[in-house]
Amino acid sequence: MACTSGPSGEALLVIAALVSFQLAQDRSNDELGVLAAFFTVLGDNLALIAARRAAQEACCLEAGAAADTDTDPM
Repeated sequence: MACTSGPSGEALLVIAALVSFQLAQDRSNDELGVLAAFFTVLGDNLALIAARRAAQEACCLEAGAAADTDTDPM
């Protein structure tokens, strides 16, 4: 898997704070609660997808390593 470049973790925190401030403008507490719940669910789903992909990649790497050790050139 290729390494991706992008903003630093610190920059992402600042961006998230700025977006939060913008989204909160002229919204009621109820609307903010719904937005917060939505983004929590979105984040949880993205984390689940990432974890599943990582597990799948690890499984494939282990299977490949096992296949490499099973072949005896002698």
